[in-house]
Amino acid sequence: MAIILLTTIFFSLTAGMAIGVGLSLLQVIRHATRPRIQILGRIPGTDRFENAEANPDRLEFIEGCLIVKIPEPLTFANTGELKTRLRRLERYGTSLAHPALPRLRREDWNRNIIFDIHGVTSLDGSGVQVLEEIVRGYRERRVRVIFSRGPGPDSKVGRLLRRSGIVELVGEHHFVNDVHEALKLTEAEEMGRADRA
Repeated sequence: MAIILLTTIFFSLTAGMAIGVGLSLLQVIRHATRPRIQILGRIPGTDRFENAEANPDRLEFIEGCLIVKIPEPLTFANTGELKTRLRRLERYGTSLAHPALPRLRREDWNRNIIFDIHGVTSLDGSGVQVLEEIVRGYRERRVRVIFSRGPGPDSKVGRLLRRSGIVELVGEHHFVNDVHEALKLTEAEEMGRADRA
């Protein structure tokens, strides 16, 4: 505001307006290119989940699970940082932590990754490719990946997930209706693994 005001006073109204529009466009582009992924925590005593970075003191975390919400379409503009931000969530529990800090979350706290993808209303080629690389990386590390609140299998996003091989990588039964159902699935599979051992 100060730059626009000073430009308008000392130069001209046109120059002030041009700088204002330019700065607004830069702000919109910067906002659009950063993925707004969130780590979710459960409100104690309920089956509701909220952004853990906004309310870290009043939420509980589920042992062995990292619940990640992707509340927007994945496109070439915002997938560039997605892997880095996910890695930061895995290591620190927040995307705000500096990457030079020592690890705050133990490796076994990330045995299960639950992606809440309700907000992913569209995917482009870059988004699908990055998501497939992320899922493949988790599967190679023997991390269980579950998608909750995803689009239907007949939707455009559902067909892209199937064609990219993501559905095959995680298994059809790892696409569930909500986060609570995903947690029940992780518990059942953990108990099944313990029984087999």
